Amino acid sequence: MNKLLLICCYILIPQILVSQDVYHTMVQDELQNQYGLPLGNWLLPDTEAETLNNDYAYGDIVANNEMAIGQLFMEKVSITVNNSGANPWDAGWGIQNTAPMQAGDAGLFVIWLRAENGDSQISLFVENAATYEKEVFLNFNVSANWTYYLIPFEANQAYSPGTLTFGAHIAWQPQSIEIGGVAALNYGQGVALEDLPSLINNNEYGGWEPNAPWRIEAANRIEAIRKANLDIIVRNTDGYPIADAVVHVKMLQHDFAFGTAVVSRLFAGNPGQNNTYESKLLDLDGEGHGFNWVVFENALKWPGWEQNWITSKPQTANATEWLVDHNIKIRGHNLLWPGWSNLPPDIQNNQNNPAYIEERIANHIEAINTYPGIAGNIEEWDVLNEITSNRDLEYALQGQPTYTTGREIYSFVFEELAAVAPDVKAYLNDYVTISQANTGGGLYDLKKQFAQEIIDAGVSLDGIGFQAHIGGYPTSIYDVQYILDDFYNTFGTTAKITEYDTNEAVDDELAATYLRDFLTMVFSHESTDGFLMWGFWDGAHWKNNAPLFYEYWSLKPAGQTFIDLVFDEWWTEVDGLTDNAGNFSLCGFKGTYQVTIDCGEEIFIDTIELLHDTEIIKEGDALSLDTDFINQPGFNVFPNPANNHIYINQPSNTLASIRLYNEMGQLVLQQTIDNRQSLVAFDLPKGIYTMIYEYEGERYVEKIVVKR
Repeated sequence: MNKLLLICCYILIPQILVSQDVYHTMVQDELQNQYGLPLGNWLLPDTEAETLNNDYAYGDIVANNEMAIGQLFMEKVSITVNNSGANPWDAGWGIQNTAPMQAGDAGLFVIWLRAENGDSQISLFVENAATYEKEVFLNFNVSANWTYYLIPFEANQAYSPGTLTFGAHIAWQPQSIEIGGVAALNYGQGVALEDLPSLINNNEYGGWEPNAPWRIEAANRIEAIRKANLDIIVRNTDGYPIADAVVHVKMLQHDFAFGTAVVSRLFAGNPGQNNTYESKLLDLDGEGHGFNWVVFENALKWPGWEQNWITSKPQTANATEWLVDHNIKIRGHNLLWPGWSNLPPDIQNNQNNPAYIEERIANHIEAINTYPGIAGNIEEWDVLNEITSNRDLEYALQGQPTYTTGREIYSFVFEELAAVAPDVKAYLNDYVTISQANTGGGLYDLKKQFAQEIIDAGVSLDGIGFQAHIGGYPTSIYDVQYILDDFYNTFGTTAKITEYDTNEAVDDELAATYLRDFLTMVFSHESTDGFLMWGFWDGAHWKNNAPLFYEYWSLKPAGQTFIDLVFDEWWTEVDGLTDNAGNFSLCGFKGTYQVTIDCGEEIFIDTIELLHDTEIIKEGDALSLDTDFINQPGFNVFPNPANNHIYINQPSNTLASIRLYNEMGQLVLQQTIDNRQSLVAFDLPKGIYTMIYEYEGERYVEKIVVKR
């Protein structure tokens, strides 16, 4: 009887299952029963033994196939990485498909992983074996416990056997990793990608806990560095205080840059104008609050500019002027991206002609920065983009006359920009730190090395751009802080998050949670002055997965998070009455404000910049002290407190005026200075004085304490 049942079972089992082992049958059963999927076709062999017999490993590692004890699978690969590589891919493991896959087919990569010490890092991928073009790329830490992963993907092209690699980059650090239960299924085009299960265990990134200690520290830093005190004193024409004057202080715009990449053809009357896109740039929340910075995604890239990729030059200039007219500042991206595929083709064709290349670069920098509508409207440029991984130009120039490393061309680019547009800030931009959750070694160290070389060459590096294309496993918040700390402590330069978005493996709720944490850390860091996402709408995003809006303009959870933080939690709008001394005080986020003072018989309205602790005295019909402040590099006053003199250092022999006001708002000293260091002597009573340093209509305010 038992023998007959066994024969019947073999007859009923589909032919596809005859050769496969117990583990592969278990995987299919689970996917059928738990997720309602069809059987699918195996892309890798259907037995553990054959699968691991076809795998490969390379680099400074020791790899062995072993039995797996006490697991659902029977075999595993044990890999020990002896030393970290210059790049994560300097050591790796992989296996290639044994069955074909057509473009548009939906696939599922199945794998188990563990790390001996629980602190290992791995980059898991599915990629074209010849071009390394990724179908899937996930960078994450591996747990000490065996963890099961289901990774869905859709083939972007057709793959014959042996052309699709399932693998891992593991040269992040010395480490021991175990791999088991490797399998891959092809569901063809009868199953949609979104219907495949995704189990990647990515919701517990570093610092995710609600009570994580970094949160209080960040909140305290935000209070200290992103806010300033505003004291408003209201007096009548005789100098007497006005009590109970109604004061309304309304924030209009952040000083901190909150922005996005934009597509030039979609607004400003250009071809393809999208009215909703245009309106959302200016009004994200329905309350009139929009972006205050943007960067063109492709229109200002060198080939894009010359070849009119997105818009013609006049149309790009039109978009630039539209943005400036709407009080939105602009980053230029980018002047030099030194890989052959990112340069005009004639550069590669003349790679052995340094003089040609230098002239071509200089002419381009001058042409784009002096073009009508562009000239004077770019606040800062990504002068160099991704030079750690785009090294074609460097290698071509290496050893040429006047070139040793080939990287001397980089300081040349900075110098040319400074000559043509001296007021434009110059940035170095790259993806190899935050985007890759990378805190040292390889490309990370190269970014620091190349930045130091540029500084050592004597050119002005105003800032460092950190791309933040967050992978399927969000970068630890602690790592984000470490990276920003490290670069700030090393170079002292401004940092800006230049390209933020998240991988499609990060679901909507996780994307919202992570954006809150990431943006909080960035806003709290003393080195940063901005955060720009790489597109904000799915309808114009390079991965169709933007942070804020779905394709039909409904708001994503992360979009609501952005609005809640930027225009609510970090926003200041205050009403109140002056006290008996005519005073009204607040602590507000730095930015542009509209101040309304209603004294009963008259209403006074003005716009101010709150960038430092500021005192405004309204006396009669006007403000006796306005607040058009500048943050003047190289400007300082000492000693403070003072007795009978102060020294003023300024960055050059600028003709400037100095005025001191006492606590009653009375002018007590006025003097002109024109040296880098000037002595200002006085004979003043003990007290607190407001000093106004002014040149060319701009001002810097400093409190001076006279102690006598």
